[in-house]
Amino acid sequence: MDNWELSMITADVLVAGGGIAGLLAAAELAPRCSVVLIEQTDSLPRNKYWLTDGKALAENPHLEHCIDRRYEFLDFIAYDGFRARVPGSYCLWDTQKLVTTLEDKLLRDKVRLLTGHRLYSLSETHDGLLVRINSETVHARLLLDCMGFGSPIVAAKSITLIKGYYIMHGCEVETTDEIAPVALDNVIVSDRPAFFELFPTSHHTAHAAIILPSRDYRPGRSLRGDLNFILTKSHYSQHILSCASHKSYFGIIPVGRLIRPALDRIIFFGEAGQANPAASATGLSRMLRTYKHLADAIEGCLKTDALSAQELTRAVPQCMTRMNRIFQETLFESLLTFTSDDFRSLVTELRHYSSEMITDLVFADFNFSNNHTLRLAADAVLRQRSILGPHILKSVMRFLLKIGSMRP
Repeated sequence: MDNWELSMITADVLVAGGGIAGLLAAAELAPRCSVVLIEQTDSLPRNKYWLTDGKALAENPHLEHCIDRRYEFLDFIAYDGFRARVPGSYCLWDTQKLVTTLEDKLLRDKVRLLTGHRLYSLSETHDGLLVRINSETVHARLLLDCMGFGSPIVAAKSITLIKGYYIMHGCEVETTDEIAPVALDNVIVSDRPAFFELFPTSHHTAHAAIILPSRDYRPGRSLRGDLNFILTKSHYSQHILSCASHKSYFGIIPVGRLIRPALDRIIFFGEAGQANPAASATGLSRMLRTYKHLADAIEGCLKTDALSAQELTRAVPQCMTRMNRIFQETLFESLLTFTSDDFRSLVTELRHYSSEMITDLVFADFNFSNNHTLRLAADAVLRQRSILGPHILKSVMRFLLKIGSMRP
């Protein structure tokens, strides 16, 4: 007997990765086809916190009980305390409830959930893929890779374009009183600023983190030391009762996109698959707004056996428009060279635009075909030290050049 045939498991779809992306996709696919979900850690990951816009919840009312807090504004703050308060509808998710809800649905729908299983090899056959996971083999018609940029398949196929990294250190802290949600605060003045965020929960704690945009994944500075200073000695310390974290967060999040969103019998979804250069800010919003469309596309491809890379690429929905992706990439590149004064100029500028415009830019949902684009472009010429305007113009030029290069 061939080694591939030992402990054979069969499924229509193998979902690799038990994070939120994999759980959402598997839960939506389960009533339509047979699904196996694997996660390489011994339990489903619950070590992240998520902020989304209100649109993501509006499209998923069945998940409303997983919302921990709703905010009516977010603060963007410069190092000298100058503040732009952006009104809107924002949701802080309870990761524990969200993961448990999706896990319970998987079990009800008879999804085979295998934790502690690592995907390490695969081979294509005439009717599917043979995927090795630990000592077992899965025969699946389709592999949905939700492992992000750390996926061994993404790495082996060399199909990523990496612009840089968001390096994050964070923890959950106890708070002394009610505090405002902080989207970004450049607490410590610097020629290469890092950004503090603070999202209060409903149970007298807050998710606190410091994030550094970086071209390299080794920052060359102690972000943990910066975070400890902010929580224990800066003006934020008066709101922190205890720095003994309930949860610790650490991440090196690649910023980039896939050159190819699908291969033969393989689709990428989640951090890498959404081609999202700002995954730390927009990840869950984009996933919640696209996973149902993804499941529809997969169901259609399975029914018609349209599983080639070309067919899957055509069928899989875009998680964001090309212009939004280019704008996010352009802004990230600028963050790599921002000084604290540059960020202060951006905070100043935020006060001149509508909250809807800012929210849509932050969550990669901006409509570049409306009059808002013209206003931002005009500001690039008329407003001194404009930040957003020049980025709009630069993004449009990149978009036009890319379209021009695609023409015969």
